Amino acid sequence: MRPPRYFVPHATSPAEPLALDLSAVVHAVDAFRLAGPSGEREWLVCTDITGDLVCVPAEEREHLPASTRAQFTHHELVSGRTPRRILAPALFLLSVELVEHPADAQGVNDPVYLYGRLSGPHPGATPERVPGQLTVTRGDLLAGLVHGAADALHYAHDPESRLPPRAWHALLPGDRPEHLAQGEGLVLAYPAVPLDMQTRHAGNGPLVATLLHEVLEALQHAARAHGGPRALAELELPVPSRMLAIAELESRGYEVKGDVAILRRKHPGLVNRLAEWLNPEKLTVPREAGTPEFLDLARQALDVLPGWPSETERALRSRERAGPITVPSPTPLAPSAPRPPPAPLPPRAPPAPARPSDWMQDFLDAHARPGGTQPRITRSRAAVTPPRPATSAEWMKDFAPEPAKPSKPAPKARPATSAPEQTSKPEWMSDFED
Repeated sequence: MRPPRYFVPHATSPAEPLALDLSAVVHAVDAFRLAGPSGEREWLVCTDITGDLVCVPAEEREHLPASTRAQFTHHELVSGRTPRRILAPALFLLSVELVEHPADAQGVNDPVYLYGRLSGPHPGATPERVPGQLTVTRGDLLAGLVHGAADALHYAHDPESRLPPRAWHALLPGDRPEHLAQGEGLVLAYPAVPLDMQTRHAGNGPLVATLLHEVLEALQHAARAHGGPRALAELELPVPSRMLAIAELESRGYEVKGDVAILRRKHPGLVNRLAEWLNPEKLTVPREAGTPEFLDLARQALDVLPGWPSETERALRSRERAGPITVPSPTPLAPSAPRPPPAPLPPRAPPAPARPSDWMQDFLDAHARPGGTQPRITRSRAAVTPPRPATSAEWMKDFAPEPAKPSKPAPKARPATSAPEQTSKPEWMSDFED
């Protein structure tokens, strides 16, 4: 199968052949059934120790690490659904590492550029992985995430997440409608979390919320500039992180008090300063929302998007079938007993050195126009990394007195006892607490 028409590989980055190494698999990401001319087959999508996507036949599931199998089992029980069916002989996987929103849009549903590593075809005799750029429209990206929400993989709740983490994906068009209708050019895209942030899972909720927010904001600005639908122009958008929103306002000169941000221009002259205080420029700090609410807003935007659904969208969705529900309610029951504290992660092999992103800069430079408005960039690390708390300047620490070292308390004498010490639990149990 030929590569997707709308994917442009990086000119100087060679394609690397894919070799399936099940021992290198780390996290579960997705599961689907591919129905082609030769029959139907289930596939599992995982991440490996380098952070790349791996597509594994379901019959190899028993050879995956125990922790990865446990993640797939948890998802099946919590979701109450069997894997969805995709009607295609093969498809491609895209690990999305950066999204470029071009400036100076000419319309409402303009293109966006997804940068990442494309692998496939799956299945294929010689699948390869190559970095490059996939071009889709704003509507394509929103619709892909909205339609894929029901099958997003569930992870077990952990102390680091306010809500149970999930791995969201999007089925995107990589070719013309006539080819999509034949099952060609289908791309499964996964917004990728940086490797060093994949601790207990590969959940990408904060990144997807940021991506949805920026696409919706671009749609809103385009609707206002080009006379688009009123519902889009007046859409009330929350923010994926209120803390980051406040930090951005403060960097632009606003003073934030509660839900109100007041611009302090600090004009010279008493009269100007007095006028600024008497008639300040105010903004309301947006409220914070999570990925599910942004998906609901994306559905509302698609309902009023001009020309939607497009011919491309109809052809693409005709190749996808939802899996049947296997339980009456997808909501799991609350555990009757308190959960034990999480066990420390077992030692893992050190990650591979970070790959350079120079190839992405080549695409960004090709789109740049001298003197033009800069495009907006969605970076995975910025979307999931909270801002550093405000601290004193580094030079001030040179004048601060060194804190006194606490004295060590005297060791307490152990009481004499004849009872034997409690033995630790077997090591194999920790594999299931990961």
